[in-house]
Amino acid sequence: MRNPNVRYLAAIVAVALAACGPSSKELAGVKTARYKGDKMTIFGAAKTATEAKYKLAKVDENTLGITTIGRWYNPEGQLVSERQDDIRDVPQKSINETLVVTLLPDGDAYVIKVKPVMVRYVGTPQLEPLTEDDISVPGWAHGKVDQLQIDIHDALAQYEVKTLPAQPGATGPAAPASNAPGAAPAEPAPAAPAAPPAQ
Repeated sequence: MRNPNVRYLAAIVAVALAACGPSSKELAGVKTARYKGDKMTIFGAAKTATEAKYKLAKVDENTLGITTIGRWYNPEGQLVSERQDDIRDVPQKSINETLVVTLLPDGDAYVIKVKPVMVRYVGTPQLEPLTEDDISVPGWAHGKVDQLQIDIHDALAQYEVKTLPAQPGATGPAAPASNAPGAAPAEPAPAAPAAPPAQ
């Protein structure tokens, strides 16, 4: 009979692993993923994925850009208000985050970029602008950018360009030694001995 404590521990580990989210390597792959197909179809799929999570302020088919309506989050990252222009109930140090999604050409394919536009409420109508690399920006704010990037990547899975790993030994035929820089010229093969004269 199995120990119920072992099963309980296994369940806890499984939940913990699921909560960890993607690794930094997986996230880098998501951010650099390339997509091929009809430009407007890919853009439409990115719009649908964004709209499933956020209200949209602007969709520009000419620049292939999508802008969400800014949301106010308290310092712990909990949603306070979806009304960007209403700061009456917004606590001090809350952050308003707008996400800008852009479909950009990359050679014969496309890439998706998600960038935040953030301001902090500091108790006055004058809001403090924040840059993406500002060290005071909490991790949850970056997490919302990453999560939308993942959601769009999942929605565009059928268009992703899959790169195959290099096969061992598939580097092509080796160049002759005489072509190597600085290599001595190859010695000619010795001539076969002449046949003895017929008797």
